[in-house]
Amino acid sequence: MNALTRFAALSFVVGLYVGCSPVKFSLDDSKCKDSGCVVVDGKYSFNYSATAGAGKVDILIVDDNSASMSFEQKRLAPRFANFIQNLDARHVDYRIAITTTDVSGGKFPQGGKLISYGDGSAYLVPGNANRVNLFSAAIQRPETLACENFIANWFRSNGLSSQESAEYANQYSQNCPSGDERGVYSANLVVQNNPGNFIRNDAHLSVIFLSDEDERSGLYNNGSPLNTLDQPATLINNVKTLLGNEKYNSLSLHSIIVKDSACLNVQNSQTLGNPANSVTTGMVQGSIGYVYQKFADSSWGVSADICSENYTGQLGNIQTRIESAIKDVMLNCANPEELVVTVSGAPVSHYLDGKVLKFNQYLAPGTSVSLSYKCSSL
Repeated sequence: MNALTRFAALSFVVGLYVGCSPVKFSLDDSKCKDSGCVVVDGKYSFNYSATAGAGKVDILIVDDNSASMSFEQKRLAPRFANFIQNLDARHVDYRIAITTTDVSGGKFPQGGKLISYGDGSAYLVPGNANRVNLFSAAIQRPETLACENFIANWFRSNGLSSQESAEYANQYSQNCPSGDERGVYSANLVVQNNPGNFIRNDAHLSVIFLSDEDERSGLYNNGSPLNTLDQPATLINNVKTLLGNEKYNSLSLHSIIVKDSACLNVQNSQTLGNPANSVTTGMVQGSIGYVYQKFADSSWGVSADICSENYTGQLGNIQTRIESAIKDVMLNCANPEELVVTVSGAPVSHYLDGKVLKFNQYLAPGTSVSLSYKCSSL
């Protein structure tokens, strides 16, 4: 074969190989529009600063809106105001939503829906003007206070013996939220339905239960069995199955509940109505929050005492737990390549859990962390 023939044959073979080999398409650099990356050597390249302790968190408060809760709601409102102000001071990117324990389908059901704040928003964010006052008004449920006044006025007019009458039962259903408190059930519905897209893909999730009753008022061994959605394990599994491992790994579940018999005695001695009607003393009884306590017992969060004189300190414990989760930084891809993490130019000890960057050392909230890494896909 002469040289010209050999060259032509070689060119054909090379051309055939190139023509039949897989085509490597370039990355879609339009994905960098929102994330701020650039495409370098076939990888999405990131170089930016993040703030430790100022991550994203979605906080759902499940508020018991049944009779006897107005006193606790009123006491907690200003303490939650401090809670929000502390999140603001740490520049936390939060969403705070409220639902209730009523899933009955009666006149005041939430059924996993979110309470609308006074400005019409479904959840509060740092940009909400007057957000502290909006929250204080929303956590104090008007239907709770109206129900308590209804009960007091009914027995003032009709006597205690009317409690068993069909008319009282009918009027109660028209004037009161359900006394069958189902906070875990309600939280499960929020996780399943994500109303208003409240729960973000890239934010931690925290749930705070507020109730002077156990799930189903503690009657699950006496004619009111727990449904699957009443079970703490179902809520945890739903977060993992429906929202993903990253959400599950940073989930926290807290409660402010009746924790012991001493607190139960306090709850059972309350008198309803404005003006108060002494006949109602002990009529609306609480129960120890055994089901809610399971979250704390399994290290998912903090359990606080609804009878405490130190709500500020107990909410502080919950806030510390939330902030310990959001000190992590969410990256743009799982297990990135060439990851460099520094603070003021010095390397920071860290490890990865999927997309979540976790620090082995304490970083004060607000610390600026420099990040550099590459992702094969987004």
